[in-house]
Amino acid sequence: MSRVAIVVMLSGCALASAQSGPAPVPAKPTVELGFEERVRMEDWDDIVDHSGASDDFRTQVRFRSRLWASYRPSARLEAVAGIINENRTITEPDMAYNGREVVFETLWVDWRLGGGWAVRPGRQNLMRGEGFVLFDGSPLDGSRTAYFNALDVYRVFGKSKLELLAISDPRTDQYLPRFNEAEKPSEQQRLVEWDERAVGAYLTYAELPRTGLEAYVFYKTETDDYRAPSHPQFQPDRRLGAIGGRVVQSLGRGFSLIGEAAYEVGSQDAGQTGGASRDLRAWGGYARVKKELARKTRPSFSLAYIGLSGDDPGTETIEGWDPLFSRWPKWSELYIYSLGPETGAAYWTNTGMWEAEVRLAPIKALALRATYYRMEAYESWAGKGAVFGTGTTRGDLFQLRADVTLGASWKGHALYEHLDPGDFYRGEDGGHFLRFEVIYTFKHGY
Repeated sequence: MSRVAIVVMLSGCALASAQSGPAPVPAKPTVELGFEERVRMEDWDDIVDHSGASDDFRTQVRFRSRLWASYRPSARLEAVAGIINENRTITEPDMAYNGREVVFETLWVDWRLGGGWAVRPGRQNLMRGEGFVLFDGSPLDGSRTAYFNALDVYRVFGKSKLELLAISDPRTDQYLPRFNEAEKPSEQQRLVEWDERAVGAYLTYAELPRTGLEAYVFYKTETDDYRAPSHPQFQPDRRLGAIGGRVVQSLGRGFSLIGEAAYEVGSQDAGQTGGASRDLRAWGGYARVKKELARKTRPSFSLAYIGLSGDDPGTETIEGWDPLFSRWPKWSELYIYSLGPETGAAYWTNTGMWEAEVRLAPIKALALRATYYRMEAYESWAGKGAVFGTGTTRGDLFQLRADVTLGASWKGHALYEHLDPGDFYRGEDGGHFLRFEVIYTFKHGY
């Protein structure tokens, strides 16, 4: 693994010493300063154990502050640095929360080498496609950050882009200073349960009319789970490769088709069990058809199916989908907490669901969305725990969302979700998630 990462890094150095093509026209140096404040009010209940008999409710207000600066001395070079802090007031239940910590959210340099090649090392956000395999490198800190510690060596040709990636995301922040970090280890922010490292290639191809194509391959390791081997969710060291692709096809008359599929193969150590290591074979994907109407309110309708393989307890092979770097609320803010008692929060796996969605923009500043999910599990829960039943129906999930945009500085949204649990769970009480959000953004260039 480390040898492959070194090869990718050396490739970037070699490209730097072999620049080709005419130099770009010198540009006037520019500086941009930015600030963002996000305030969220959230309230939820009965979304972890799906039972009103126990207290798992939460009411909180979250304050996230971001400050960043970018400097472009020439057309070939750009540098960006940003810090972030998120604090919370948790009123129900009454809880203390350490939100003093300030961390680097971004710190990267982009160097254009000529001939379409460039290299971007440092802490950066990476989202490709719909974020099905690559979006969030720090899932356990919620929506505070989503960064990767990465090296991105890429080449732009036409409208397309080829990227060679090397990623190192330890379970706690190690590479950059933290300010006002909690002294107690139990209060320090974990970013993921284990150390994650990966190398990969991602191609975004946009040379065909009415068609967008993406293809990717990754090799990833997940090592040194912080939990004790006796913990029911402990994961021994794992190595896996993933290969997949995505297509976006315009069909005309407002219809479009979007699909993505990936296959994983790898192995997992025996750990402390004393048995043999286990092979991993898993699959995931989705397909969506969408119809947009040429109306002033921009209505659209879509129907999709999402499938993420589950682990058959009757075999030695691990068939459960590993979400790679996509543990985020892609389909639901509510359900990422429901997934917690399984493999971990936002660990999307063992799920097949139908998605039906309607979107509408009655005025320029307002966008509305209504979504329904019929959620199933490919395998019933084979482990222990009071949360789970014996069936495979996860339940019915309903979402309503309104987004408001007022100029370049102000935006916000309101989101409500309701889950009626199925027999995959023992509890039968419906749960809800409610959020109101306001974001103020200020940017100034020099």
